[in-house]
Amino acid sequence: MNLTEKWSYIEAELISAFELLPSNIVESDNGYRKKDFFDYIKANELLLAMEELDGVIEDNPSQSKEFWQHLINASKLMGNKHLVKYESIIKAT
Repeated sequence: MNLTEKWSYIEAELISAFELLPSNIVESDNGYRKKDFFDYIKANELLLAMEELDGVIEDNPSQSKEFWQHLINASKLMGNKHLVKYESIIKAT
């Protein structure tokens, strides 16, 4: 798989996770912001986009296992960035 394909798969996983967020999600400077997430996606800053999504846990109850699985999938494509963290969250969910 070439780099462009990999980025496409990572972005798809992140967008899939985003689409699972409820409409009443709490946003904050220390957690998750929808605008920041999309700014990172647009700039192809996929690690920052992933970290923006995982910030949702700061001000909200933990999301579904499916949400965290998408982040695990993206993490694996990125060389296991934050993989241990996401696996521990999904086990506790």
